[in-house]
Amino acid sequence: MSIRSRPATQLNSWDASEPGPVPHIRHPWYWSVQHAVRLAAALAGLAVIITYLVIALSRLTYPFTVEWLESNSLVEVHRILSGQPLYPAPTAGYVPDGYPPLYFAMSAAAASVLGVSYLPLRLVSLLSSLACFALLGRLVQRETGSAAAGTAAAGVFAALYFATYTWFDVGRVDSLFLTLSIGGLYAARWMRRTSGAIAAGALLAAAALTKQTGIAEGVLVLAALAAGPRRRLTGVAALTAVTVLGISTLVLGLSSGGWYVYYVFELMSQHPLNHSGFGGFWTHILAAMGIAACAALIGARRAPLVLLAGCGALAIGSYATLVHSGGDVNDLLPAYLAAALLAGLAMGDQRTWWVAAVSGLLVLAQSAWLLSGFHPAQAIPTGADRAAGERFTAGLRALGGTVAIPGDPGLSLLAGMAPAAAHEDAAYDVLRGSGLSAITGFTRSAEHAIATYQYSAIILDSQTPPQGYEPWLSLYYRECPQPLLAGVPAAEFRPLAGVITSRPFSVWLPKGRGSCPATVKILDGSGKEAP
Repeated sequence: MSIRSRPATQLNSWDASEPGPVPHIRHPWYWSVQHAVRLAAALAGLAVIITYLVIALSRLTYPFTVEWLESNSLVEVHRILSGQPLYPAPTAGYVPDGYPPLYFAMSAAAASVLGVSYLPLRLVSLLSSLACFALLGRLVQRETGSAAAGTAAAGVFAALYFATYTWFDVGRVDSLFLTLSIGGLYAARWMRRTSGAIAAGALLAAAALTKQTGIAEGVLVLAALAAGPRRRLTGVAALTAVTVLGISTLVLGLSSGGWYVYYVFELMSQHPLNHSGFGGFWTHILAAMGIAACAALIGARRAPLVLLAGCGALAIGSYATLVHSGGDVNDLLPAYLAAALLAGLAMGDQRTWWVAAVSGLLVLAQSAWLLSGFHPAQAIPTGADRAAGERFTAGLRALGGTVAIPGDPGLSLLAGMAPAAAHEDAAYDVLRGSGLSAITGFTRSAEHAIATYQYSAIILDSQTPPQGYEPWLSLYYRECPQPLLAGVPAAEFRPLAGVITSRPFSVWLPKGRGSCPATVKILDGSGKEAP
């Protein structure tokens, strides 16, 4: 049997800057094997994406955190909608996550229509992840002429959802960053006119305005383009990216009194290196995607320079973030995206049948392995989780006053109260840095808030107070001996994605004020009035 010549934009473009035609050839039986393997990998990829979509939709409207730091994202969206600054000096009342503002701005736009809850944040992440799958698949399809290879590449990347603590749909910056990163890479690879160059530069800048590690991708991709025949267009793309990033950084830096630059560009560099992360990066890669990584190595041998540069930048960004203390599995997602792209290119090889067949088998095995080792029910909050959370927030409303919940400040918003305490993890990032003015400002603020009894109650998720609260907490407050939610099973009302953390555990009241038994009874939903 024979195949027809396809248009140039739909053919394999391994080494050339422009795709070239595939000659008319007859396919013996092994070409049928290649197509069968690719089709099987594509079907497995579709099964993975459908499974992911079912889980994501099941917890889209869950009113409480499915991931610990979602809580601070909700607070940041609330601040945008209420006209409060996103990047003020750190205080005991608020510390932002160390990310640029684009994700929070988009989520705030959605929340202005849907209301302040986790729904708009997760909806932005869910739609972003689906767009990322589509762009990845389309990029592979356009490079290789194989829609099946593109679908399989998107599917094997989606399967990483099961190896990264179900991260794609949580209310964090990562999925939007991945979408803008692959979108910028796609636009840079296929720009042919000035409008395409502007789009490429804008997308690369938007990725960096979502997560600052995107700057590395912009620099390496534009450098690779400058080494090719489209230098004029590269200049337009670079000028666009620099203008967008430069103006936004200048405006945000000046309007925040320099704190934006501190949070986004200085803070992470002040954190110590995690020496176990140097080898841990490769351990994670091999454990989660070691099978498909073999196909990625095959694809890297023939990938166009601009795609290699983009993949290299994504991997470097992952590595640089993970080796800093505080790095987690979500920081590996850009490297996994690069591996999935290269594996897709190897699967779509139209010139060497065994390369495509072997790569397809590897990707198929990887998708099946990741899917088979996961139990979807473990990622979906139950009715009991929802009931316990609603009961606790009702108790917060009944208690009233100014309640600090540093482990989950979003709970205050859900109870109709203003957040009174900075998220303990964001505060910890400041306190373990070396910025003396930031550390001094936060500690003085925390001391003043505690010493002047600004909080009518402080709810912690462990018996150990968060950093920055000692030694003043034990001087002015007392811990109630009665644990919170004592009648609720330990596995309920806890985050299910990311690092598994504790739920509200203990309450501290000002010394000489309030009744511990009555306060705990109200917070547990058994009382009706504040003591």
